[in-house]
Amino acid sequence: MERMSGPDALMLNMETATTPMHTLKLGILDTGRRGSPLSLEEIRTALALHLGAFPRATQRVTSIRGHRARPFWVTDTDFRLDQHLEEVTLEGPGDESFDELLAELAIRRLPRERPLWALTLVHGLADGRQAVVVRVHHAVADGLAALNCFLHATSESAGGPLPQRHPLPEPGSPVADGRDLDRRQMRALARRDTLRLVADLPSVVAGVARTARAAYRFDRRALVPRFMGAQRTSFSTPSAHRRRCARSVLELADVQRAAVATGTTVNGVFHGIVAAAVRQEMIARDEVSSNPSVAMFGVCRDLTSTRTEGNDLATAAAYLHTEVADPIERVRRTAESCSASVALRRATGFELTDQLATYTGRLGPRARPIAAPIAPRVMNNVTTANMPGPRRPRWVGDIKVESWTSFALAIAPADVNLTAYSYAGVLSLG
Repeated sequence: MERMSGPDALMLNMETATTPMHTLKLGILDTGRRGSPLSLEEIRTALALHLGAFPRATQRVTSIRGHRARPFWVTDTDFRLDQHLEEVTLEGPGDESFDELLAELAIRRLPRERPLWALTLVHGLADGRQAVVVRVHHAVADGLAALNCFLHATSESAGGPLPQRHPLPEPGSPVADGRDLDRRQMRALARRDTLRLVADLPSVVAGVARTARAAYRFDRRALVPRFMGAQRTSFSTPSAHRRRCARSVLELADVQRAAVATGTTVNGVFHGIVAAAVRQEMIARDEVSSNPSVAMFGVCRDLTSTRTEGNDLATAAAYLHTEVADPIERVRRTAESCSASVALRRATGFELTDQLATYTGRLGPRARPIAAPIAPRVMNNVTTANMPGPRRPRWVGDIKVESWTSFALAIAPADVNLTAYSYAGVLSLG
């Protein structure tokens, strides 16, 4: 039994009927080397041997009255692997049919009475390829944790060894016998936690003051958007439950050459490309503004971490200089804002973000749906992510993972999310 952290609980509490809070992790599989397709039974067998390495995979969420803002992770004593697996054959050829399936999976919420993940094996892709789509709730894992799970489940070469086996616990074993479901223990833990939060409140207030001073003294703060400083655009209209998914790739070498040529970084060029796309869309919608757009993205505390669960990041905002016509200048100014935003985040630290998420509980998530459709200013126009991944293709036995793509969260009032993973020489965009 474990109390959910503040950042993880925030991701859980943000979920509403029109805002699913799970991400999609998509791997395209090439089984040509072995000459036969992957079966769902093979996936089931492999997961049973290794899923025990990921505790959240067999834990569900439970809460107790009076302490629902931060529920508990408890072992699912009725865990059934088959309830998390399915297979689908596309009705028609081409990417459009696949993207429609991804959009449907993006809004199919994960049942709260089970561990918060599911896997879909997809048949019928071009050239005999298959796909594995994993839906995982953001309360379970952020982008880095999900990437580490992927690396754990794959090898660097064809037929390469997988990590040591961690089979699922047998029903009736001490790990799975349900003894961690004692609600009296939960209440006692929650009460101790509440007393600790009260005792720590003065230090949190002091932390807010320190962070405000650090932000004020930051020498590049003019390059970073102010809180709720983005102009509302048609990217921020009241949203419903529908989603659309699309995929693309950029050659990583091209992005790197552009970074060298402009004296910026891969992350800066990526956001410059996003700025160009947003500008082009705004021109098409006849709403080009003299003000820049704003992107919000997560900054990981430690990119070298090998954790496979949880959220250990804080948000940062940067200007997308959509008002600049010259493409080189647009990239440079956008990259400059991204660099300043990340530096500001690291200068102010991550601890306060964790603490505030723990204290605010469900307050922020409840306020967002009310303010999102009507606030004259918004936090950001688009949400982005850029995660470094493996430089070479990964393998599962003799099956090549040809591509790896992530579809992250679209949360009003920023209804567009662009997520990039570098994988085997490309930036894979979802």
